[in-house]
Amino acid sequence: MPYIIGCDIGTTNVKSVAFDSVSGAILTSHSEGYEMQHPQPDWSEQDADEIYEATCKTIKIVTDFCKNKGELLGISFSAAMHGVLALDKAGKQLTNLIIWADNRSSDIAIKLRSSQIGKKIYDHNGTPIHAMTPVCKLMWLKQNEPEIYKSTSRFVGIKEYVVFRLTGKFVVDYSIASATGMFNIRELKWDAYTLKKLGLKSEKLSDAVSPYHIEKLPANNPAGLPEGTSLIMGASDGCLANLGSGAIRTGSMAVTIGTSAAVRICSDKPYSDPLMQTFCYVLDEKTYIVGGPSNNGAVIFEWLMNTFFPKEEYDTVFKEASKIKPGSDGLIFYPYLLGERAPLWSSTVRGGFSGLDIQHTRPHFARAVMEGILLNLYSIGKILMEMQNIDTIYANGGFARSPVWVQMLSDIFGKKVMLNETVETGAVGAAMMGLKALGVNKEFSELTAFTTVGQEFDAKASVHKEYHALSEKFIKGAQLMMAQ
Repeated sequence: MPYIIGCDIGTTNVKSVAFDSVSGAILTSHSEGYEMQHPQPDWSEQDADEIYEATCKTIKIVTDFCKNKGELLGISFSAAMHGVLALDKAGKQLTNLIIWADNRSSDIAIKLRSSQIGKKIYDHNGTPIHAMTPVCKLMWLKQNEPEIYKSTSRFVGIKEYVVFRLTGKFVVDYSIASATGMFNIRELKWDAYTLKKLGLKSEKLSDAVSPYHIEKLPANNPAGLPEGTSLIMGASDGCLANLGSGAIRTGSMAVTIGTSAAVRICSDKPYSDPLMQTFCYVLDEKTYIVGGPSNNGAVIFEWLMNTFFPKEEYDTVFKEASKIKPGSDGLIFYPYLLGERAPLWSSTVRGGFSGLDIQHTRPHFARAVMEGILLNLYSIGKILMEMQNIDTIYANGGFARSPVWVQMLSDIFGKKVMLNETVETGAVGAAMMGLKALGVNKEFSELTAFTTVGQEFDAKASVHKEYHALSEKFIKGAQLMMAQ
């Protein structure tokens, strides 16, 4: 029984999942967690060596379990975007891994975003100008750590570092590269204009390769695998979530709500939003993923539970919230407790409640928070739905365990929602890309067994009409929040 491993290197953990290459069934999986570090306000870092070791451990545990079950075809990678790690000539860390959540370059991002240079960088590369973006992180390093910036031999992301430690080679797939703000999404190469503005030579970046690019493991590798085992570069976690959820055709949309959240669609051509509200990342040479990420997903509901419902179960709160009418009797929640990426792209904006009345109870607050998170995502989805006619949303993430919340998603967007049966969409997408790279399958359409969906939710037309009116009020309120 041939099998493939999808290895998803995330922000808080790495998970390796072994899939039967024919049925798509999960044979086994293993996850290892690691911590964020916050040495100063607005700083978010991680130890790249710790992540590397966790990655090797998960792969070894999974392959040991499958040792007598069949042939390992290869390991394909998914990884979090926007990380920056400075290395010396020996490949040793000069900095920690500066991850997407790091906001130290906020002032630089704000200034760059409002400039013609920033607009040109965005148009070329598809990555919104924000503190999360590696191009802004590198500008910060150049200004604040000039010695490190000058002495760095390579600037890499976490997947590049893992592959380097395994193979000794510095390569980056087009997908991860396209999330740096330095990679031209039309030419599929490092952008000369952006690098010139950074004063950065392309030799200090990894060689950009196809997501289907394969490297071979050397002998005596840390994962304990046979020499010549195929490592497929794969793509970014966001792009692979679309592939792994089934939202890979025109007319489909993926909505993910985990700690953070995102709305994404698939396109056969690159797209730059005139207002710089959305991203455009590469999945492969012919496929682009357009969308927007939000800082404020289920982490906001977790804040609500800890603040207002510290002794109650989630399902109990969902049930009480379901008894409140759509619109929460005029109570509107703006979920910008962590600043916001799409569609506002502001690290400083903050949220709150509006329309608070003496009639409002705790269940009103619960429903308003659920609605606020989704209305914010709808403000992203609305931009995407102007690009494409969407008929189906594929939903995944922790929120999908609540039928109340998923029905609310359907009603707010006014679209049919399909639930994915697996939440491991990044690992699923990586496995699918790996099988195509290895020539086992020619098209993703041959791999529908990997993307089976379960329950279906249909929008209630009358409720959507109410929410559509509320969304206009929400968007105007969000703009006022930006102006404060």
